[in-house]
Amino acid sequence: PLTVGLEEPESALHPAAARVLIGALREGSRDCQILVTSHSPDLLDVPDIPDSALLAVDNHNGMTKIGSIDTVSREMIRKRLFTAGELLRDDQIRPADDVLSDVRHERQLHMFSANGHS
Repeated sequence: PLTVGLEEPESALHPAAARVLIGALREGSRDCQILVTSHSPDLLDVPDIPDSALLAVDNHNGMTKIGSIDTVSREMIRKRLFTAGELLRDDQIRPADDVLSDVRHERQLHMFSANGHS
């Protein structure tokens, strides 16, 4: 496949095994693009995940916003002041205002359906 989507692959995983999971995902990404969703700060605590690889999702008043992480969070990660996992634990990661994509509930994305339609 060209793209593989994984939702919360750490669900049944011991937090200490996050680095092993990241290694497996990186190895798999040599052959295809891998998109991973996670609520796990432990998975994001791996310090060598580039901030450019992270997207943040926020839902406010029924509108889902997806984008690169905000500038302040990105700088904290780049300067190694915090890991992305530490910022997530403190609820400090948000999508950047200037790169938001709006997805309303009545117009859902159908990325994983066979023909792109529901």
